[in-house]
Amino acid sequence: MDEARSRRLGMVNALLDGYGSLSVPNLLRTMSPDFYHQVLPESLGMKPRNREAFAQHAAGIFSIFEKFRMVPKLIIDDGPGNMAVVHARMQGVLKGQAGEWINECVMMIQLSVDGTQVVRVMEFVDSAKALEMARKHAPDDFGCNSSHPSRRRKNEGEEDETTDPKSMTLLFMLGLAQIVVVIILLFLARGVVF
Repeated sequence: MDEARSRRLGMVNALLDGYGSLSVPNLLRTMSPDFYHQVLPESLGMKPRNREAFAQHAAGIFSIFEKFRMVPKLIIDDGPGNMAVVHARMQGVLKGQAGEWINECVMMIQLSVDGTQVVRVMEFVDSAKALEMARKHAPDDFGCNSSHPSRRRKNEGEEDETTDPKSMTLLFMLGLAQIVVVIILLFLARGVVF
């Protein structure tokens, strides 16, 4: 493995380890001063964040976990574009005996020209799990368009709107769309798989 590729892979792994550290300073060490983060799909309504806004968001999310890890399932390196695409399993234990949290995402990571900093992350998340996080666990400033009005948490015994057939169809279609996007990204990347 050449030096530049090794450096890019090291930075991608440092980013994933930063998430797993549950420490905002550790996570920010990997990021450039002009870092940009966006959660996709846009239908979730999560606004893009600069480095400072991302740090505040990460602090809120980290505060609900006892343990957390980002386990890469696949990393694709696009050396000439200083990009990597990561398909990762997100797994953690929520505080307050709220149980285990398992999710997955696809991150398109733009690195600096020298491969030593993360400049931009476009993160496709599981829409159904993002909505569940927003409703049940997330801090108030999570930023997701979850069930209106005002991101109400489900009360015990109350029906969950995700069991409605229309909601289930929508969630299925969103999941299918995300799979198609991943396939297209993998095809377009045609880079080297680490």
